Amino acid sequence: MRSPSKVLHLITELNAGGAQTALLRLLSSLSCDRFSPVVACLYNGDATIAQRIRALDIPVIDLGMKARWRWDAFWRLYCLLRREQPTILHTWMFHANIPGRLLGHLAGVSIVISSERTMGQESRFRYAVNRITLPLADRVICVSERVADFAARVIGVPLFKLVVIPNGVPLESFQPGNRAEARALLGIGLSKTIIGTVGRLQPVKGIHDLLKAFAHLVTGHPEAILLVIGDGPQRTQLEALAQELGISQRVHFLGNRTDVSRLLSGMDIFVLPSVWEGMPNAVLEAMAVGLPVVATAVGGTPELVVDGVTGLLVRPRDPLALAETLAVLLRDSDQRRKMGRAGRERVVQCFGVERVVEQTERLYERLLVEKGVEPTDQVQFR
Repeated sequence: MRSPSKVLHLITELNAGGAQTALLRLLSSLSCDRFSPVVACLYNGDATIAQRIRALDIPVIDLGMKARWRWDAFWRLYCLLRREQPTILHTWMFHANIPGRLLGHLAGVSIVISSERTMGQESRFRYAVNRITLPLADRVICVSERVADFAARVIGVPLFKLVVIPNGVPLESFQPGNRAEARALLGIGLSKTIIGTVGRLQPVKGIHDLLKAFAHLVTGHPEAILLVIGDGPQRTQLEALAQELGISQRVHFLGNRTDVSRLLSGMDIFVLPSVWEGMPNAVLEAMAVGLPVVATAVGGTPELVVDGVTGLLVRPRDPLALAETLAVLLRDSDQRRKMGRAGRERVVQCFGVERVVEQTERLYERLLVEKGVEPTDQVQFR
């Protein structure tokens, strides 16, 4: 039996976010008999996600990029690659993809895998740099079919290098819970109808559109409450907007929480009004808990939310349309329950985290053979 292949995961930073969550979930279930992981980040190596990775007995190396042009961080990355000599370098996010490709090649890493997790958020300069360094990547993992299509058309990734591996949810952690207990935790009575969202408070998440939509709803739905879970650079601005719209008493900004799976069970509707998305973990988690989802039809979200079956899709940047769509579900509790059950079934069938692990391990194994690192008879294809 062969010894585990060393895989170095390089990510920009380890604050809470979609890529960081996906990395943690992959590492939590990756086969230790077949792969030996190490994680490196350009900065924020002491963040919560980093601590949780270390709790798995996986090393996390902070390369110390304290400022944008700290070139010494790249020298440390090169030295790390030479010292660790990973068989596979798996990079996450743009700022890890580019130096990972260049320095992985220079350090003689056998296999380099990059990731594309968003679409339409980069500058032309970044697209150009991405395109120029593509020959140094053996494969590019995309989180949705839409992202893969975008990567091929706009960035120019060759089709044979594209691999779609959607995000996944640990179903044992996200499942329908006790509504009364969740409401007690929130301090909100059972008579209220809770609309909730989870995400980093930044412009791309469209929370300003959600607040405007909620302002349209409050008069006709006095029982409605809006929960905003997450933190970020826009929080102060969004709290001021809620005050300006006269809805601050009915909007609760909860900040970052470690008990999101429990809080979701206290909601009635989950909403994600993003301008762009690759493959939103927040939507997967809400569906796993059994919530109907109202979301903007952007990026990979329509690959999760089946319009009219597991939720409802709306145009982005349209607060009035969002308000009207939310009102449909606010008026119909039976439809909410039906969509919630369908969403849970869809996640169980298609988006369990074990699928992500299986597809990623299969990709690693195939590349080990393709690159001649391991003989075919030493690799376990599944």
